Amino acid sequence: MNKHLLSLLALTSVPVLAATPINEQALQACSFIENDFNRLLCYDNTIAGKSLTQSARKQPEQPAQANVKADTSTVTAPVAIKEKEFGLEHKEITENGEESITSIISSVKKAPYGELIITLENNQQWRQIGSDSLRLDEGDTVIISRGVFNSFLLKKADQNRSIRVKRTQ
Repeated sequence: MNKHLLSLLALTSVPVLAATPINEQALQACSFIENDFNRLLCYDNTIAGKSLTQSARKQPEQPAQANVKADTSTVTAPVAIKEKEFGLEHKEITENGEESITSIISSVKKAPYGELIITLENNQQWRQIGSDSLRLDEGDTVIISRGVFNSFLLKKADQNRSIRVKRTQ
């Protein structure tokens, strides 16, 4: 009786082991996937015995920033729209490619801790970051240009001195 039970148990476990072999071809196919996340997903699915899906087999897409650049290069937006969105890139994924804008100051206010709040004639509002000093008056022409790490620098058109600013409106 024990022999029959042992042989029956052995026969029932053989199909389970045969059904989940590690497919070496599938593992090799996973090694060609360039995207780290998709490659790891492919390995996990192969080890778990799942078949490869088309999304795991296809080549990964380029990073989102590259797609945005490719998309915006085909779209021609008017200069007024680009200037209107200047400084808000960190809040939206679009990139307009402008390096600086030039405008005239319509008002200058001081915040409670002494930072300047500058309103331009195009209704953009910029707030000073830091404690650097720069004398600004209504009617001054200013240039706001890109700095490093998504920062912006404001300077008078006829001076080299600048202050760091961020766009609030």
